[in-house]
Amino acid sequence: MIIFDQLRISDDGKRFYINLHVNNAEYFKDIYLDSLTIMTADKVSETNPHEPTSDYIYKEVFSDGHKTAALVLTPTDMNELFTKSNFSSDLFFVYVKVKGIPDVCTPCTLDEEITLGVTFDENILHQKVMDFTKELAQDCKIPQDFIDFILLWNGFRSSIETEHYIPAVDFWNKLFKNAGRGTSIITKNCGCHG
Repeated sequence: MIIFDQLRISDDGKRFYINLHVNNAEYFKDIYLDSLTIMTADKVSETNPHEPTSDYIYKEVFSDGHKTAALVLTPTDMNELFTKSNFSSDLFFVYVKVKGIPDVCTPCTLDEEITLGVTFDENILHQKVMDFTKELAQDCKIPQDFIDFILLWNGFRSSIETEHYIPAVDFWNKLFKNAGRGTSIITKNCGCHG
């Protein structure tokens, strides 16, 4: 029911942009925003990741009649559970709850009360990729760390797109939290110097 027009972290990691609206289709003419809740991935329920818990870092309750929202948040807008000075090291789950009754002919899955969006500071992805490109410049070396990173990244994206949020959190941790540099495989007899 909710369409995120913008859900992102600024390049410097200091602002959280959220722009959204209730779908304009006729099915949703009597649907309005109820609340918006932000959680970090480490607080998301493993048994029901589609619902927010009381461990949220931000919550906004909308007054009656709102169909759109535009928020620019900073770390100081978050509650005491968020103690960081920027948004650059976390994966965020944004839950938007609506109120009202959708049309009886609303297509399946479009009548859910909560819409979930996931975001993070994409700058950390770009920095990580640039670090791995150094491996590409080394002769006779298979860039194993970069290959592993690409596979994990694709696993993360696929998990988000298919709404498998707990595996997505696991991939996120492997990519950015628990990421260690592995070893590169050196091949024998490569090039004219091998």
